[in-house]
Amino acid sequence: MQITSLYKKINKKALEAFERAEPNITVVGIFSLFGFPLFYFIWSHLIPQPYENITYRLINSLISLPCLFYKHFSGKTKKYFPIYFFIGVILLLPFFFSFMLYKNAWNITWFISNLTALVLLILLIDDWSLIFLFSIAGYTLAFFTVWFFDGQIDFTYFQWMYIPTFLFLLIGGVIVSHRKHIAHQTKLSLLHSLSASIAHEMRNPLNSIITAMSSVQSILPDKPEQDEAISAYTLSRSRVINLHDVVEESTKTVLRANKIIDTILTDMQGRSLDPKIFKKVAAKNNINSAIRSFSYSKPEDRKLIRNLASIDFVFLGDKDLLTYVLFNLIKNALCYKKTPGFFLEVSTGTTAEWNFIKVRDTGPGIPVSEREKIFDSFYTSGKEDGIGLGLSFCKHVITSFAGHITCDSKENEWTEFIIRLPFYNSKEVEKLKKEILHTKNILVINSNTKNWLITKKYLREWTCKVQHAENEDQANSLLSRQKFDLILLDIDTINTKGHEKIKRICIGKHGCKKNVAEHETIPIIGISALPEQELKQKTLEIEISGYIVKPLTREHVLSVFEDLFFSESNQTINTNYPLLNNSNILIVDDNHTSRKFISFVLERMGARVMQAENGEEALEHLEKNDYELIFMDMEMPVLNGINTTRIIREGKRFKRFGKYREIPIIALTGNTDDANITLAKQSGMNDHLGKPFGKEDLTRVLSTWLKK
Repeated sequence: MQITSLYKKINKKALEAFERAEPNITVVGIFSLFGFPLFYFIWSHLIPQPYENITYRLINSLISLPCLFYKHFSGKTKKYFPIYFFIGVILLLPFFFSFMLYKNAWNITWFISNLTALVLLILLIDDWSLIFLFSIAGYTLAFFTVWFFDGQIDFTYFQWMYIPTFLFLLIGGVIVSHRKHIAHQTKLSLLHSLSASIAHEMRNPLNSIITAMSSVQSILPDKPEQDEAISAYTLSRSRVINLHDVVEESTKTVLRANKIIDTILTDMQGRSLDPKIFKKVAAKNNINSAIRSFSYSKPEDRKLIRNLASIDFVFLGDKDLLTYVLFNLIKNALCYKKTPGFFLEVSTGTTAEWNFIKVRDTGPGIPVSEREKIFDSFYTSGKEDGIGLGLSFCKHVITSFAGHITCDSKENEWTEFIIRLPFYNSKEVEKLKKEILHTKNILVINSNTKNWLITKKYLREWTCKVQHAENEDQANSLLSRQKFDLILLDIDTINTKGHEKIKRICIGKHGCKKNVAEHETIPIIGISALPEQELKQKTLEIEISGYIVKPLTREHVLSVFEDLFFSESNQTINTNYPLLNNSNILIVDDNHTSRKFISFVLERMGARVMQAENGEEALEHLEKNDYELIFMDMEMPVLNGINTTRIIREGKRFKRFGKYREIPIIALTGNTDDANITLAKQSGMNDHLGKPFGKEDLTRVLSTWLKK
């Protein structure tokens, strides 16, 4: 049994080493095929050595010949090739070079050649144990071969300094190889852990979508048979509403899954979580939703959870990320559900300093020595299949909310995780808000210098970036060059003739030109000394989002920020769908489903849509027809979106098409990180849509970039 186990271990190591050596097999074949006869000429004529043998060298060239054709071997031949390869490596490197060293009486030329062969062996075989094994096998076999044919080993040129030099290179090379191997294994472990973590987090949304699809099927009429004559089916109003509800919920689920994946990747890359997504969240609803939507392996597992979240509170954070944290704690606890009398409690409460959420289970508990380590990356306690990323990430999430997560436990009785979150009006949350608001760019339209200075003071107290326009023309000029998150408009400074300009500001029609920064429909808050009822009517007339009755105060500013930037139920953004009036739009995407979805929505809005599967097809379309906007996937075969955009902006490929500089190009990408967005802009794209996206995202882009 021990011999069999040892054989399996060696075989596994050999296969792993072969996989790492595989990219260099052809190179080994080329160098061996030509190198052996070439060096015969060098050592025989240019720098003559005591012993040389062209026949032996040609045999070695023949041994290496199969390496040249390895890629063309059939599956069965490839299966056994690693054995041939390793035998060949032993014969071509340690055996040949030590054989020639012994035959040349240990002269300096062949000693240096041996050192070179050893370096090549270390580079090729990335495993210290195999390097030792192959070296010892080759040197020993060569020693006895020469002894067998010559009856002795000639040590004429041998020097004792050879021994430490050779051992230093062998041991040093093996250590370097081993450290390199460990680093490689660590990377593989990291990738396996990451993929397992993402796969686990995808199960909940995928199961939700499967359930949603079943709901859709139950609402739809039965699928007609092929010979059925009925061509139209009627759905009741309630069923249509149900269908829309299911689709909307499924879309939210997919977006939530994408957010979790992006956040995991951010964490794995060692970057901080972006607080821009943080909102004011009610803890109790969040907990109820997490317990309800958790993907239980068995229906009866749900009965093991006691929801004792009776005290509600709000916190600044992200409900999807807190759901992820609760999922991890529930999943970890349920690993011990077979413990007699097991149950899990989730409760809420408040102290003088914190709000808190407790997750307590009656599992086996955690030893004192392990409680601090469980939040470290890749550390697991008591679970064979654990990957050690969940609790580490939970700590990262809660810390990003300005909170803390701790663990307490009594062995063989219980384990309790406590999530402490700061009060919503605390200094910690105010600091988080300022960090978020620091990224906001606000435009103030006001011709009264005194009012402008007061407004600027209140906004900058929250670290916002603030710009000023005295009239509508200055505002339009700024809007055509920059992206703004909010406009504060002093209605009293705008005369009746300015109302049309204000309407254009409201709906995002700013006449944007080439190389303009990305822009979207912006919430506008009107400020006026008019009576509230009259002001309310005024804001309705000029179609803006909300109003403030003068004088402007700090409380007004904070209220606007709360409604626009920190409230989940924000209703101030204009989401009216535009009518496209037969606008010609080109969709370039190799994904048929993506093209079909965008085409469907755009055609419903009144656009004329053409499709292309890659960049080359897109260039042909542009030469034949006029378009007003292009949706361009970044990753496509034949010609990708980045290179296609560069070619379009150069204009050299076109004889007829003349709007190659002005036509808006919108990037379609599943990678919405800063590097990809920057790459898209540098190529000449005007804006981007992150996949998956909905009608609201399309509307934002169309409102910004279509001039009609």
